[in-house]
Amino acid sequence: MIIKKAATTARAGYYNTIILFTRLLGICVVILILIFLLTFAVPYIKDAESFKFIRISLDIEKSISSFVRGIMPTEIAGKDVTLPIMIVAAIILGSIIRHIRNYYSNRLATMRVKMDIEEWKSEMNLPDNAKVLTPLKGKLEKLETSNKKDREELLKLFAETKKKLDSMGRDLAFLSIDVVDSTGMKQDEEKAAAEHDFMEYKRFVDSKLTANGALKSTWTPDGVMTCFPTVDAAVRAAREVIHGLDAFNKNVKTMRQNFRVRCGINHGYVYFDESVPMEAMSDRAIDIAGHMQKYAPPDSICVAKPSVEPMQEREGFAPAGRVVDGYEVYVWEKKV
Repeated sequence: MIIKKAATTARAGYYNTIILFTRLLGICVVILILIFLLTFAVPYIKDAESFKFIRISLDIEKSISSFVRGIMPTEIAGKDVTLPIMIVAAIILGSIIRHIRNYYSNRLATMRVKMDIEEWKSEMNLPDNAKVLTPLKGKLEKLETSNKKDREELLKLFAETKKKLDSMGRDLAFLSIDVVDSTGMKQDEEKAAAEHDFMEYKRFVDSKLTANGALKSTWTPDGVMTCFPTVDAAVRAAREVIHGLDAFNKNVKTMRQNFRVRCGINHGYVYFDESVPMEAMSDRAIDIAGHMQKYAPPDSICVAKPSVEPMQEREGFAPAGRVVDGYEVYVWEKKV
C-alpha cells in the first residue's frame, strides 16, 4: 500500500510538472501572437519605434521571420505571407499545447479522485472484494482517460456508496480463541491421533459458536476469530468453550495433554457485509480482540474495558492490571 501510494504521488508530481510547463509554453505562445499582431499595428502608431517594448517586439518578430523564411517558402503570388504563416502556426501550436495540458490535467484530477477513494477504503478497512464496492470498482476501471463529466459521475457514485455503507454499519463483538501450546501438545504424539483430536476440537468449538449466534468465523490451524452480534453472546460462547473442555478432555481427546484455551474479546462499530468472509474483514476492533487473546492466561477471557461496559452479565470480570492497545483489560478466569 505504501509503495503504491509513493508511486502514485511520484506520478502526480510528474503530471504537475507537465501541466506547469505547458502552461508556461501557452503563455509564451500568447505573447508571440500579440507580438505578431503588433507588427500589423506599428505603421499606424506615431513614433512607434521610440517605445522600447515595441522595438524589442519587432526584433523578436524579425528574428523569427528570418528563421521561417530560411526553412520554407513564404511568398505567394509575389506577396510575403511570412507573418500570417507565423500567426497561424502559433495558433495551432497553442491549441496543441492546450490539448496536452487538458489531457494531463484530466489525468491528474482522475488520479486524485482515485487516491481519495483508496484512502477512504483504507480508513474504513474495506476489502477490495466488498460487494458494496462493485459499482465503484467498475467505474474506476473505466476512468483511465476520463473527462470532467466522468469524474462527476464517479464522485456521485462515491457519495452514494458512502451513504450505503453508513446504513451497513453495525456494533459487533469479536471473539478470538487459541489453543494454549498447541505445538507442544502434538510433540511425541501419533500424527493421526493429533489430527483426530484437533478436528474434534474444531467441531466442539464450532458448535458452541453457532449455538450462541455467531455471524461468521475464520480458522487458523488451531485458532478461530468469530463475529457476534453482541458482547454478551461472545462471552457466553467463550465461557461455554472453556467449561465444555472438561468433558471434551475426559471423553473425546486421545492425546496426553489436555486442551486449554485463551480467549480475547473486543467490540466496535464496523461495516458488515454478509458476502465478505470473516478472513477478509479488517478493522482495528478485530485486531484488538486478537491482542487481548494473546495476553489472556490459560482458561480465561480478556476483554477491553469499553467492551465490558455494554455487557448485561459482568459477573466474574475484574481488572487485570494490564493495558493492551491503550485499553484497560478486564479478565474472567475459570474457577477451579
